[in-house]
Amino acid sequence: MIVLGIDPGTAKMGWGVVESQAAENKKKNVVRYVDHGMIETPATDPLPQRLLTIRDEVGKLMSDYEVGEVVIERVVFNVNKRSAISVAQAYGAVMVAAAELEIPVHEYNSLEVKLSVAGYGRADKKSVQQQVKCKLCLKKCPTPNHAADALAVALCHILKDYAA
Repeated sequence: MIVLGIDPGTAKMGWGVVESQAAENKKKNVVRYVDHGMIETPATDPLPQRLLTIRDEVGKLMSDYEVGEVVIERVVFNVNKRSAISVAQAYGAVMVAAAELEIPVHEYNSLEVKLSVAGYGRADKKSVQQQVKCKLCLKKCPTPNHAADALAVALCHILKDYAA
């Protein structure tokens, strides 16, 4: 199963693609790194255009990588409500892109992701990146941060799916 992880944002949206396969002994999942990157939209573009760009780019990723499931980091309205609204709008664009291709979408909040990937719900970004590097057998920690977060969200889903 090919999984697309998304760290939503209007200006910068991280994405990460991983593949999960059941091992021959069926007691373990084999997780393979595929790719990661960023979708960036110019602040000078009007919001509707930025959201359209996000929908189109995410849809292209889903098609190009033959994604079977999309996983998004759930928006949490804590401190900065203005930025949370912007993130929620990008989140909606991703949901529309997935719906257009009839791809299931799963959501996890940052505490769930950190707990699943790093073993501690309040782990810092460095610890999460280090665990993503180890679990995906990468030579160095993935960058930029938004893309590393997207890989962590995808890994969280795979790890939780296997545990179920």
